Amino acid sequence: MRWLCMKYGFVRCALEANLYFFREIMKYKLLTLVLATMAFSAFATLPAPSALPKNGSCPSNYIAKGNECEPTKEAKFVVAKSGFCPEDYETDGNYCVATPDARLAIRRAAMSCPKGYTPIGDYCVSEK
Repeated sequence: MRWLCMKYGFVRCALEANLYFFREIMKYKLLTLVLATMAFSAFATLPAPSALPKNGSCPSNYIAKGNECEPTKEAKFVVAKSGFCPEDYETDGNYCVATPDARLAIRRAAMSCPKGYTPIGDYCVSEK
């Protein structure tokens, strides 16, 4: 860079230096963005709330429509209650409602859980 300053003068040298540092900063910002994206994708997210079979009263933020409970905009992920609710789920009638810290839980239908899930009570809970 020093030769640029001698050949083209101070203004050109300052512009080239700024461009060089801008590129270096952008490399690190891009690397940070990629690493952050990978970190977030390593965690399982809960599926969007969907209609579920009505079993008694509907959970909070769900509306009864025939034999189903339809979610409203404020609804959270819900799983049918079987015994005790999994960790980070709250009991709401015959349902378990996910809290913000909840991992995906599904009712255990067989003796074992799918890969990536741990059996806890009557549920298979995501390990991520």
